[in-house]
Amino acid sequence: MRTLLLICQVYHPDTTSTSQLFQLLVQRLVERGWNVRVLCGFPTQDRHGRPPRNEFHNQVTIVRCGLRVPLKNNFFYRSLSYISFCTGVFFKLLVAPRQCVWLGLTNPPFNIHVMAMASWIRRHRFYYFIQDLHPEGLLALNNWSQRNPIVRLWVFFNHIAYSKATTLFVLGRDMIPLLERNYQLPLSRIAYLPHWSPVEPRYPMPFEDSRFFGEWELKGKFIIQYAGNMGLWHDICSLVQTAHGIQHENNIQFVFIGDGIRKNAAMQLAAKLGVTNILWKDFLPLDDLEESLAACHVSLISLRQELEGIAVPCKLYGILATGRAVVAQVPADSEIALTVVENRCGVVVEPGNTHQLTRALLHLKNNPDDVEAMGQRAFLAYQSKYTASSAAESLEQFLAL
Repeated sequence: MRTLLLICQVYHPDTTSTSQLFQLLVQRLVERGWNVRVLCGFPTQDRHGRPPRNEFHNQVTIVRCGLRVPLKNNFFYRSLSYISFCTGVFFKLLVAPRQCVWLGLTNPPFNIHVMAMASWIRRHRFYYFIQDLHPEGLLALNNWSQRNPIVRLWVFFNHIAYSKATTLFVLGRDMIPLLERNYQLPLSRIAYLPHWSPVEPRYPMPFEDSRFFGEWELKGKFIIQYAGNMGLWHDICSLVQTAHGIQHENNIQFVFIGDGIRKNAAMQLAAKLGVTNILWKDFLPLDDLEESLAACHVSLISLRQELEGIAVPCKLYGILATGRAVVAQVPADSEIALTVVENRCGVVVEPGNTHQLTRALLHLKNNPDDVEAMGQRAFLAYQSKYTASSAAESLEQFLAL
């Protein structure tokens, strides 16, 4: 039996998006006859209690590495978590069975360096799934300077580590030119493998059938939803400004679901502007995801202008899977824009352009047939291109080489 060793800091029972997505992919690989072992850390949410260091769950062997670091969001504890996890992974790789296929994720972003070092010692091939590019993301956001010695050292080690990987998988086609340019990697070493959704309905749930239709009092309104992380990559304040600009439209309601580093600033801006047409909700459990994503007419995606080729918001695939029209305020050359345009499942507007976003939303609100057609095309695109089964099949073809 083929054995895959997956290295990712977040996994069951962690409920972050990466954990949810790769638990589903792992299940699809198990169904295809793979024996899967996961090297992960301890959960980032304290509600999960104290899971054991070793566990067998859903036919998957889970080995938790590193320390049970106190759940405090500051540099010291985050660094301690990363260092202890990477150290634990390194020693596990040194004694891993020779027949295992190694696959790492950019969670944390230093996995690639640990795997490259272990693979050099063991003379073992490894594969790597790039979800975000670092330190390019920090540079794009102007958080760090290119002259920063930490950045220069990071890029230097990336050069070495990327060159050691058998194949680098990327979520977006826009990432490929950036990897070629920054790290002189040949195209033959880079493979496009788009994400999937943690929920995969057999058919799109009608808006009125979602239990949140009544629970959130959405009847008679045109619902515009943003669901997911509100982090550094996303311009949530621009969405708030757009909501403010059209709050005179009595039957338009925005629903923002999720959390993140930019949420508080966005809520403060909404309060300052006196915005009354936004309903704020915290992250919902995975069991509620299908119904919550269905509780809208159109779904928003945000990606800041500087971040094409660096990040691909995975919320897109949940929107496609549930058959909803996409309104993407993203760079025109980004993977999100390419996907929306080629599948004709929504509208793309410039990042930060609230006037363009307003026009797009009002057009969709006044043209329900367009919204329905976009949603149908979104669902069909997901079923034909982006399912977890499709991803598992594509991944398996590379791992078998």
